[in-house]
Amino acid sequence: MLEAGRVLGRRYEILEEIGSGGMAIVYKARDYKLSRLVAIKVLKQEFSLDETILGKFKKEALAAGSLTHPNIVAVYDLGHEIGCDYIVMEYIDGITLKEYIKRRDVLSSEEVVKISIKIAEALKVAHAGGIIHRDIKPQNIMVTPSGDVKVTDFGIAKAASSTTVTSTGETLGSVHYLSPEQARGGEVDARSDLYSLGITMYEMATKELPFTAETPVAVAMKQIHENFPDPAAKAPQLWPGLRDIILKLTQKIPEWRYQSADELIRDMKHLYRNRNYRLRNDNKAASEFGRSQDQIRQEQERERQRIAREREERMRRLKRRRNTIITLAVLGILILLALLYLLKLVLDRMGNGTGQIAQESSSVVEISSSSATVEEISVQESSAQESSQEAVPVQQGIPVPDFVGQDFETANEAARDLGFYTNVVTSNSEEYETGIVMNQEPAYGTEGLEGDTITLYVSLGPAQQLSTVPDLYGYTQEEAEAMLQEAGLVIGEVTQDYSSIAPAGRVIAQGTAEGSEVAKGTSVDITISIGPNETVQEETSTGPAGTVSISQPFAKAEENGKLTVIAIDGSGSQTTIYENTVSYSTFSSLGGAIKVGYPAGTVRVEVYLDDKLIMSEDING
Repeated sequence: MLEAGRVLGRRYEILEEIGSGGMAIVYKARDYKLSRLVAIKVLKQEFSLDETILGKFKKEALAAGSLTHPNIVAVYDLGHEIGCDYIVMEYIDGITLKEYIKRRDVLSSEEVVKISIKIAEALKVAHAGGIIHRDIKPQNIMVTPSGDVKVTDFGIAKAASSTTVTSTGETLGSVHYLSPEQARGGEVDARSDLYSLGITMYEMATKELPFTAETPVAVAMKQIHENFPDPAAKAPQLWPGLRDIILKLTQKIPEWRYQSADELIRDMKHLYRNRNYRLRNDNKAASEFGRSQDQIRQEQERERQRIAREREERMRRLKRRRNTIITLAVLGILILLALLYLLKLVLDRMGNGTGQIAQESSSVVEISSSSATVEEISVQESSAQESSQEAVPVQQGIPVPDFVGQDFETANEAARDLGFYTNVVTSNSEEYETGIVMNQEPAYGTEGLEGDTITLYVSLGPAQQLSTVPDLYGYTQEEAEAMLQEAGLVIGEVTQDYSSIAPAGRVIAQGTAEGSEVAKGTSVDITISIGPNETVQEETSTGPAGTVSISQPFAKAEENGKLTVIAIDGSGSQTTIYENTVSYSTFSSLGGAIKVGYPAGTVRVEVYLDDKLIMSEDING
């Protein structure tokens, strides 16, 4: 820790500590040369001698330093003094987006869109420069009192052409924001950043995280397998178009997400100008509720095969490396024998003065020759190459423990305590329970050096069985519960609401859309009708003056939308007499039409679907 008043690089005076992370401490400082405040990130001393960490620290400066944009925290300088490596950055007088969310009530849709556009603009520049952030989350986004938004901490950024795997030391700490491919230890690209932005937007809109669990591995498994929750269920005030965007950003399969930050920005700007903007129907097929489970399973199977291929390739490289070491060792022994033989010949010619030395050298040669002839050495080499099961220790170091069968948290902590770094690769397993280590590289019994990396293969448990959510609309609570039970699902929260079209005691809404593929055992919320609002009817009249019939507006069974009916009286005053989300099945269950009563004095009724006028009817007398 640096004391206030210390000067780095003969120009940066430390003022105070303003933050601390796993590997570095951030200080507020004054730049004498340019007369401005700066932030200085100083690598903790225990990491300054680790070349791997030091290289990553410098890489952060180079990655962020190559990017110039108002929504990216600027990097000014990279410095080194004895026992002190540091990065000089733009000083932001503000708070993290995480703290901003905590301090505020639920953010409005407009504010979520405004902040998200600025983050996406930063990602657009980074991705255009070939840099993937890989750790987008509210903690790495700064918000100033004037409303500026800045993306920071490119500490684990990678060039877009690189292939990377999930490292427990880096990314599991941010597991709530990881894309499924990162959680599986797979390849990442710009779309992985967009997934993390989608989760950040979900948190802004709902003040909640979409997936939570007791351990990081359990959260990672949810990212991979569980359907992304509908943000509108937690934030009913959310603009429908913003819900569409969040769900598209958080698709499990990268090909179904936005393919670039530029595409995302275009849609969000459309939405900002027109809050009724919705994604086109061709995008709707990629929504969380319209996904093909066969495609998901195929994608997961391809990923498992890729991981298996990578593992086999690593084993082949390890075997080749061991064989090379054996070959070099044999060549070294042969060269040593040849040198000893030459030394014997020289000593034999030197005469009696060195006879004793020659005799000793000859003894050495004889001993060496008798213990390992060239033929014997060749046989040993061949035998060692054929046995891929026997590890050949090259250097004395730390024995690698047996982690197989341990839970991930215990194994990870034990490996770290011994000085190893760890990578984690997750996959389904029928044999091992969730979170248990199934395999490891290097294997138990080999030796490693402090700072080496151990890969732990962690079980995600058996592949989840999926069920299709039935259409519960119009059924009683008991009937709905029985239908869910038959599908392997359970009933969730049961709420009640008024309905002018559905009889009391019937389901008028369900929390998870019909046709959705969800894990068995998932709970589905429902809303039960308690009949029309009698108070409203009494206020308007003793009963409806008449009814208007609205025919089926949908062409396909999977379509739905918000239906709004407005009554207009003689003075031009408008009253919303019906507003609800309806679907094709809603109309089907009511005989193909919805009838809505309008109050006395109504001269005109207008019907809107997703805020678009689809029908109007003049009322005579």
